[in-house]
Amino acid sequence: MFNAKLKSGTIISLVDEWPVEELKELRNKSGFYCPACQLQVMLKVGQKKQWHFSHYSNEKCEYLPEAETMYHLKGKKHLYDWLKKQQIEVKMELYLPLIRQRPDLIFRYKQNLYAIEFQCSPIEPHLIEKRTNGYLQQGIFPIWILGGNRLKRNGTRTFTLKSFEWFATKTLATNKYRLSYYCPEQEKISHLHQITPFSSKKVIAAYEETSLHQTSIEHFLYSVKEPPLNEWLTIKKHWRYHHPTPYPSQTERFYRQFLYRHQIPPTLFPIEAGWATNYHFLIESSAYLWQTFLLLECLQFQPLHKPFSSRLAVLCLQAFIRKGIFPHRQVQNHLDWTLAIDGFFGWLVQVNYLKCISKDQDTYCRLRDVVIPKNSESAILLDQKFAHQLIKMESSC
Repeated sequence: MFNAKLKSGTIISLVDEWPVEELKELRNKSGFYCPACQLQVMLKVGQKKQWHFSHYSNEKCEYLPEAETMYHLKGKKHLYDWLKKQQIEVKMELYLPLIRQRPDLIFRYKQNLYAIEFQCSPIEPHLIEKRTNGYLQQGIFPIWILGGNRLKRNGTRTFTLKSFEWFATKTLATNKYRLSYYCPEQEKISHLHQITPFSSKKVIAAYEETSLHQTSIEHFLYSVKEPPLNEWLTIKKHWRYHHPTPYPSQTERFYRQFLYRHQIPPTLFPIEAGWATNYHFLIESSAYLWQTFLLLECLQFQPLHKPFSSRLAVLCLQAFIRKGIFPHRQVQNHLDWTLAIDGFFGWLVQVNYLKCISKDQDTYCRLRDVVIPKNSESAILLDQKFAHQLIKMESSC
């Protein structure tokens, strides 16, 4: 950490310029103490590493649960300097006694208060949620920035996310999630825009990377990219040509047996299934799995043009959510997985499979049968056609 308290109660910060001899004199006369837990801390002023204060190894600060690395300290200092250069009022490691939290940075911009948490190591999701809620209770908007060392890239627009990283995402609008990273070694800030999962851990996203010094706070807070629809079509093509694995998961085994009963090859699932509809990410399983199940197990059995409640779809899927066949993804704010069904129904209305009779009563009717492609080639062409419907839906949201 950069801040420490003297016996007199005065706070000093190593982000300011200090002669090393003056610091050593203060250490000998007064000693340095943690402003939050009040324990005595060590002064570390080496030749090569970032100057900082550190708790003694046999003592633990409840307000600083993870030991700070040089990577973390350097990144925090860079972000502080970046905000200062933009003439933004910013404080380093300001302790907030009402919620007993100490953000890395707290700053004011356009009459709003923001707290930055620069997270470089894994953390339990409930701790992210606790800290986030603490800030919100005080009218402070939390910003989680992950260390650039946490960015796991699999391809041009495919990435791997750990479960706790979902809790660090920023919600920009309905179904619009963004994750921010900073690498102090390269001095680059990056974002994953329009995060769209296609399995329990892998996502596609629009990737943006810029030098920290070329990024304004305005761009950082408000930039949005278009959804990577072409990449999603590539994922759907992969699902269409996917060969059975020798050790299938519980969900894959269930899916194969389910389609076998319906006499449908696994790669020829309905065209209406497998889309990144609103809130689809609240169910961890790949979208084509649970959407195919819902279409064939529930919706196709509803008589044409006869009203039915969307509650039927919830009840149909609920037991399989509980069994873990279609696991529920835990995210910030504890969003209900049934929102995924609402989003899917909205898509089915868009492609004229369903008609919404009453939104207040969640009543729909089925207009036609699902489209089962005859072969892989026709499936790819139909997927592309339906993609244009999804573009229209996104633009109208």
